[in-house]
Amino acid sequence: MTNEENSRDGVREMKSQPSRGLSFVRFCNHTQRKVEVIWMNYEGARVKYKTLEPEEFFDVNTYVAHPWLFQDAMTHERLNANSKDVFQPTAWYEQYLPELRSGGIQPQNIQPKRVTVNITSPLYSLKYSAMHAIKKRIKDYNHVYQLEIPRQLQRDLVGLMKSSRIGNNM
Repeated sequence: MTNEENSRDGVREMKSQPSRGLSFVRFCNHTQRKVEVIWMNYEGARVKYKTLEPEEFFDVNTYVAHPWLFQDAMTHERLNANSKDVFQPTAWYEQYLPELRSGGIQPQNIQPKRVTVNITSPLYSLKYSAMHAIKKRIKDYNHVYQLEIPRQLQRDLVGLMKSSRIGNNM
């Protein structure tokens, strides 16, 4: 993916930072889509690690401050990880901190465990879904003004088309 595309979908400045904080993760594809598992490297470039089939999982050892993204392998639509756009790993021992602080467990008794990251499709509003369906069928954003829809929806749709560079007369 190019820097322009990274900038457009809000991840241009996102990149991995040096870290010693280990994180043990299991990425679980809970969609019916093929999902690309992507690590943002130290330069901010996307590195595709694996493509997960529907209901497949993938174990990875990663680090705190190493962001991960997920997208549909065919459409490149961004997907969610534990209901968020980006997965930011935490140190493996963070799950034990409440018990350690309360004295319920001793440090020598903790063992690393994988954190499950559930990959799911985002939930879109009816307006958003309808606008994207219309956007796919209109070649030129100027044709939006011929649709018999409220003016505000026309403006919103034109804005969406311009931001994703779909219109021909830009």
